[in-house]
Amino acid sequence: MAASVALIDLVKRHLHITWSDDDTDSNLIREMASAELAINYKLGAECDITVPGQIQNLYLAYMEYSHNHCLEQFDEAYRAEILQIRHYHEVKGETYDPETFKSKIF
Repeated sequence: MAASVALIDLVKRHLHITWSDDDTDSNLIREMASAELAINYKLGAECDITVPGQIQNLYLAYMEYSHNHCLEQFDEAYRAEILQIRHYHEVKGETYDPETFKSKIF
């Protein structure tokens, strides 16, 4: 899913980015697309990160770790939430095909 203006604004507020310039916005949008792919992969399903709730909170946390260049710590810090959401999607029988989803973003 292409990043909406509302989602970009939400991520910028979460990351305390109060300025706007083309380079920052371009880098942030690229980082957001990668984060959405990563979250969907980790959760095992195509998730809607635009809906407030546990998945959006996890996405925003991932963005924070990504933006601060410490992604190697994310999985350990959020293991319980990742497994909880992943199990939920497995029970519902939802699957995630990275190639199909990737074509929606890029």
